[in-house]
Amino acid sequence: MGFGSILDLFRSDNWSNNLVEKISEMLELAEAMFAYTSGIIVEGKDENDRQVMLYDRDIRINHLERKIRRRVVSRLSAQTSQAEVPSALIFMNVVKDGERMGDYVKNMYEVRAMMPESVDFSLYHEHLAGFTATIEDLFGLVRRAFAESDEELAGQVIKRAKAEGKAHEEAIRQITGSDLGTCDAVCIVLLLRFYKRIVSHMSNIATTVVMPVDMIDFYDEPEE
Repeated sequence: MGFGSILDLFRSDNWSNNLVEKISEMLELAEAMFAYTSGIIVEGKDENDRQVMLYDRDIRINHLERKIRRRVVSRLSAQTSQAEVPSALIFMNVVKDGERMGDYVKNMYEVRAMMPESVDFSLYHEHLAGFTATIEDLFGLVRRAFAESDEELAGQVIKRAKAEGKAHEEAIRQITGSDLGTCDAVCIVLLLRFYKRIVSHMSNIATTVVMPVDMIDFYDEPEE
């Protein structure tokens, strides 16, 4: 990273460490939301306590996002050290990605209402279970990579997220040319698009560990 590792920046004082903990909580909440929602859609589990398991968690994510942003702005207003600017920009980017993942999980949940009344969950399991397991694994990896400023682990997240995105697109192309019923095909394609967006935001978070601030979110794009 052009300004030195983010771990060095975070070690400089306690305010950064505190925000890392809050971002970790955001990612844990998004992970729990995903596990709950994918269980309903892919495994056909009962929709127990959706307010608590889904919407209350999303509200908490939004609260953390606002709290982190206020803390960053307050810190920069009170301090003049240029050394803190890169970490502040990193936090602003990461909270955006964390919040968007929560939104995409809610979008996934909304697809359940579009699925056929007598839905065949084995069909959704066939097309989504493998992708679901990978995302569940990536949640833990990206959280560790960011919290520990682990460049090797972050690189693994970026590589796997990119491969998953391509696999999602290939699966979508196959479904559009299949003989699946219209309703099931549309629902599965929507879910795959939301899966792709979730892994893209994971990749964005991982880029904060390995890339200069000006290249965050643009890991695989050549410089001008």
